[in-house]
Amino acid sequence: MDALIAGEADGLRRVLSHKRAESMLLQYRGRFVEGCISRGYARGQAEEWFDNFRGFAHYGFPESHSASFALIAYASSWLKCHYPAAFTAALLNSQPMGFYAPHTLVADVQRHGVEVRPVDVRHSAWDCTLEDGGKALRLGLRMVKGLGASAGRRVESAKGRASGTWGTWRGGLGFPCTSCPPRF
Repeated sequence: MDALIAGEADGLRRVLSHKRAESMLLQYRGRFVEGCISRGYARGQAEEWFDNFRGFAHYGFPESHSASFALIAYASSWLKCHYPAAFTAALLNSQPMGFYAPHTLVADVQRHGVEVRPVDVRHSAWDCTLEDGGKALRLGLRMVKGLGASAGRRVESAKGRASGTWGTWRGGLGFPCTSCPPRF
């Protein structure tokens, strides 16, 4: 469909990538709709198409943004390909992000051959971490549903003290071997 001449079409394209596209777009409505009608399209169809342009104008962004987005996408893809455990740990530690649920990220990294180790009060930090030189991903205490950051950090802190004067850290109830366990 050639409802606009080349110069007008290029102007419309530029307006769609402008941050104030909505207000600038209206100057093209009449010429676009009339151009469509003159080529045999119904007025309603032409107005619907133009309204689609208006909808896109809310989401379109300038070339500089698309170039930046492309660089981020490229870097992310490279990291995921060459360092899948580290990439996934970073994503999990950034939750909630709204893109992918943690179980989806874990399933994906497992499909790519990374060993995912479960949350373990004896080994997990608050954040997800790398083990075995980056070949394995240990899920962090943050992945325990209902465990808040404050309580998780206290567990992490208690583990550090257990290696000193408190004795050795044990599984079971998750407290160090002492006569006076810490208060959580």
